[in-house]
Amino acid sequence: MPTDNYYLRWGAEPVTYSAFYPVVSGASTANFTLPTNQQRLENLAKADYMTCTVENVTDDGSRILRLGMNRKMAKVIMTLADVGGQGKVQGVKIGSYQGYTNGEVVSGTSLISPFITVPEGGKAGQNGCTYTAIVAPGKAGTTATFVSLNYLGEDLVLPGIPELKPAKCYEFTLKVEGSIISISEPIVSPWDSGTLPGGDAEELQLAAYYVKEQPAGNATGMDWDNAMGVDALRNLLQTNGNSDISNANAVKLDGKKIYVAAGSYEMAKENSGVKIEYSGYSKQVEITIEGGYDPSSTGTDLTKRDISKYTTAFVRNTGSGASATSNSLLVLGNQTNIIFDGCTFNGQYGLNDAGSVRAVFVAAGGGDATLQLNNCVIKNFNRGSDGGTDGGAAVKVSKGRVLLNDVEMVNNKATARGGAITTTAANSFLFMNNCLLHENYAPGVWGTAIHAGNGYACMNNVTVLGTTATGGNSITVNGDAYFMLANTTIVGNSGNPNGVFRAGKNASLVVNSLFAKGAGNRTIYAGNITSGGYNVYQAADAGWGAIATDTDYSSQTLPAAILTDGVYQWTVTGTIDEFATKQAVIDAVKSFDATVGQQFINWVGENGFAVDQRGVARNVNKMQAGAYDAGL
Repeated sequence: MPTDNYYLRWGAEPVTYSAFYPVVSGASTANFTLPTNQQRLENLAKADYMTCTVENVTDDGSRILRLGMNRKMAKVIMTLADVGGQGKVQGVKIGSYQGYTNGEVVSGTSLISPFITVPEGGKAGQNGCTYTAIVAPGKAGTTATFVSLNYLGEDLVLPGIPELKPAKCYEFTLKVEGSIISISEPIVSPWDSGTLPGGDAEELQLAAYYVKEQPAGNATGMDWDNAMGVDALRNLLQTNGNSDISNANAVKLDGKKIYVAAGSYEMAKENSGVKIEYSGYSKQVEITIEGGYDPSSTGTDLTKRDISKYTTAFVRNTGSGASATSNSLLVLGNQTNIIFDGCTFNGQYGLNDAGSVRAVFVAAGGGDATLQLNNCVIKNFNRGSDGGTDGGAAVKVSKGRVLLNDVEMVNNKATARGGAITTTAANSFLFMNNCLLHENYAPGVWGTAIHAGNGYACMNNVTVLGTTATGGNSITVNGDAYFMLANTTIVGNSGNPNGVFRAGKNASLVVNSLFAKGAGNRTIYAGNITSGGYNVYQAADAGWGAIATDTDYSSQTLPAAILTDGVYQWTVTGTIDEFATKQAVIDAVKSFDATVGQQFINWVGENGFAVDQRGVARNVNKMQAGAYDAGL
């Protein structure tokens, strides 16, 4: 079984191939569940189970692989006779074993609704009608029902499934005499009609893909029982130097969901992560990857999902870097739009390591890329071996959009310029909502947590806890981007002489946010900042942009930088006498930038400004500054 989803590798060495038909949920070369509704021709076709294994095949020079499929089922045809008067036979069903498990016919039986043919000039349920069913062959079953029907309002049953053999057709005459069903001895013939013509195989197109830590069944990804493994997932996503192959993968994936069971999936190994790019495709390819599913899930069941219980982790092999993919676990190139929901990204570095691998690099080399993370965690990535110019151990944005909703970033480290996040280009957009950043380090310079060097960085209900730094220009959230901070909390730490927030160049706005000095001695660095009001701050630079509705809280003691229920909590005192309303915050966000501000509101949703980071409702007429709201 090839694992790269591209083509069969057929060299000079002998290879064993196996195949099965039809391609339906749960089917494989050893397993098949017989469909009970065979009332349409297409349903009959889906019951015609065949398998094939050819061993030690070598190429004869034709490059043609010939698969002689073997029927595993039998066909039963029953023709009505001796039905008297105007009476009609109704509800005919034919008994059968239920299919195959591990290559053996299962012992359980079921009743098949057959395909009905009415003779020309005849009537349904009368003489000459035929009932055709495809059944699982097996030994005689004396007590199991072979035929059931209703005649003149009475339900009748004929027990005793006869012994049937695969690839045979059994033709019976079916009679009803009073309350008794009888059948003739069958006419038995080879079942060699309805064969599959040879030719080029058509590639399987799935509605969704299912992934488990270890491949299962036929490993196509068609359902949980035939889930693909991590190698197949990597190669399905990975861009290919052959544009035809990349475009074929784009067709497979565009608009599809990939469901991933709990487990650890090595996406960076052998010095390479996964680069995803579809430059030659006609449009941006949209892919959704959902984690958090119970590994015991079967079929296409999606009900067993709990991201807090079942952790789906995309990880770096601890012995590997990723220099072949821009030192990143994942690289999103042109024309990609990928949503990860309920996933963990784990670099598996320690904070003292001089690592090289980040989690995600967005729009490496330019192009149109969008990354969306919902309910995700990024942890333990490390760019400590970098010289200080290429930070962003969790996410680096060169161009495109990064939308982070309910995301935690923890224990990530860069030498400088963004322990967790860095943005570098004017056409980069970073949107964050309900996010938590803590224990992220860039001890050198500029942005111990976030360094937005360019573009737009918009936040609502975000908590950022600073970490100890050593460089003279260390700041918790820093950059020359256009910043917009609403309902956001930033808490400083020691070794950050330039404060917790600096917007050094482009016009930025803060509204209803909390800037706490923590173990540091400075918060807001005077730059190009406009206040939307209702901010609470300590030890800020004079002239940073405060207005009458902001509150200098330097005289008050705020708690140490600790988290309670995933957020920095603090108590409002009488020093604060101006409070934001939901509408005032929304109006301020709109005023930030006519286009980007409204885009951010549309993404968050106006109700997203009426709750705090935990999702707890705020008093929309008296909102507490920052990401936590006690419900004033």
